[in-house]
Amino acid sequence: MLPKEERESIIRLMHEQVVPAVGCTEPIAVALCVAKARELLGTIPERVQLRLSANIVKNAMGVGIPGTGMIGLPIAVALGVLIGKSEYLLEVLKDSNKEAVARGRQFIDEGRIDIALEEEDPDKLYIRVLCLGEGHESEAIIKGHHTHFAYLRLDGDVLLDERHHVQEDDEQTCVPLTLRKVFDFATTTDIDEIRFILEAKRLNEAASADGLRENYGHQLGKTLCSPLGRGIMGDSILWPVR
Repeated sequence: MLPKEERESIIRLMHEQVVPAVGCTEPIAVALCVAKARELLGTIPERVQLRLSANIVKNAMGVGIPGTGMIGLPIAVALGVLIGKSEYLLEVLKDSNKEAVARGRQFIDEGRIDIALEEEDPDKLYIRVLCLGEGHESEAIIKGHHTHFAYLRLDGDVLLDERHHVQEDDEQTCVPLTLRKVFDFATTTDIDEIRFILEAKRLNEAASADGLRENYGHQLGKTLCSPLGRGIMGDSILWPVR
């Protein structure tokens, strides 16, 4: 049986990784950072400047934003400005509606958003947002983790600066896993300690079912469940229900 400290470390890691999100993690993390910067500014900004790591741009540029019918970063940024609430973390855009999307489209069309690659910070997960409006500016940086704010500033007042502690924190929370440890954890841990995963299961199943009804993203699941998909894949373990 795993020592108590190791088991608790694995459970903490699971809590960090199993987090509900409205949409793909990368653009939603960007929206979260934008929402925080706008909250610091205290008003709708005239311009929003973003500097993002290449990995964030790569993973966010072609994915859909739920409820918008649009893909990519601009609409995530616009909605983060207009209706995002940082207290919701990766559910930051859950208050979005048709009116907000229409306003978001207008915000984009007005050319208020500037997105560029971050060229100095080497972190693969780096989001820097600068909001400018009414003679003031606010800045927010997410770094290391999708919900970890490493820097906050309003004008000349630095409210938070933990940019240099992110790597140290990662090393402290790292859990060295082996197949034996995973097996021991799975077979000896009290089910009540990991029951929170059932909520993630419920959300994923609901999202999957909705994806089979509607036309989202690349429609891979819908295609595989169609006659065309059956013709390609055949009757296999993908089709347990006849």
